[in-house]
Amino acid sequence: MSTLSRALRRWEPIRVAGSALGLALVILLAGYGVGVATAELTLESGAAAVAVLAIGGSGLLYAWRLGAGASID
Repeated sequence: MSTLSRALRRWEPIRVAGSALGLALVILLAGYGVGVATAELTLESGAAAVAVLAIGGSGLLYAWRLGAGASID
């Protein structure tokens, strides 16, 4: 159990949360891909896919801003 505790202490919670959200976004986009491959693309589904990409892109831009995750000196 102490080995697990040491490993968990090294992980930063914000990075773990970001990775989990990134994985969820990839799963959502894979679902949209399957939907597009098996059905007709409608305006609503296309708009939803573009919205998910925009939200994910804005999250990446926010994560790469100056001083993300650290203090700015």
